[in-house]
Amino acid sequence: MPSPFFEFSRKERWGIACLLSLTVLLYFLPSAWQVVFRSPPMADTAGLSRVAAEVAALIEAEREAAELQYRAKWRDSGRNKPWKNRKDRRGERQYTQRFQWDSSRYKKTFFYKNNEHFRKPIQEVDINAADSAQWERLPGIGPTLAKRIVGFRERLGGFYATAQVGEVYGLADSVFKKIQPFLRLGDVSLRKISLNDTDEKSLALHPYINTNMARVIVRYRSAHGPFRAVEALHGLALVDDSIYRKIEKYLTVN
Repeated sequence: MPSPFFEFSRKERWGIACLLSLTVLLYFLPSAWQVVFRSPPMADTAGLSRVAAEVAALIEAEREAAELQYRAKWRDSGRNKPWKNRKDRRGERQYTQRFQWDSSRYKKTFFYKNNEHFRKPIQEVDINAADSAQWERLPGIGPTLAKRIVGFRERLGGFYATAQVGEVYGLADSVFKKIQPFLRLGDVSLRKISLNDTDEKSLALHPYINTNMARVIVRYRSAHGPFRAVEALHGLALVDDSIYRKIEKYLTVN
């Protein structure tokens, strides 16, 4: 009678077969994994750097060749004259223009320099009679500054000194010093303001009288009566000696 130790049931045989299959699968799994999921090859960084260096050297050589070709073309075209006279848009001054090669931008560079030989003499300007066109003829004075000077003169009521031109808004001290020798004070006819008849709003329109000063003048006039003389402004707190010397020529009493 055979021993029961060497007999297996159907379930036990199926279990032994599954265990052997799992063992074989685990044995061959690493090799199959490398075949199926193969890692990409390592990048050749040294070769890539060498190619990049060769491309950069090629680009630099092409740039140098293009620069030499352009410079030769510019030299042979006859346009590299050292100086060429040019006039400004008004035709009153004449400048010199020099061409120079700029290798970083592949274009010509212009240099302008005042040419004293062709410059017309600057005429003096009557600060109380000159219009915008006459002001524009002075060095450093454009259309905007010319209009500001004329407008400031109208709001003042006229200039009584050439130094007042330097008070124009936007006029730099360097420009004023440049044009000061050409300023002339002609006939002085100032437009004066009546201290006793002018209202607060009209007083504040004058460049030398601000809103607070105009309000104080009107209140003083209402409390103490009409001004008997312009010198009475010394009694106001906002009017010191420097302000009084500036506005006294534009004020009068009836």
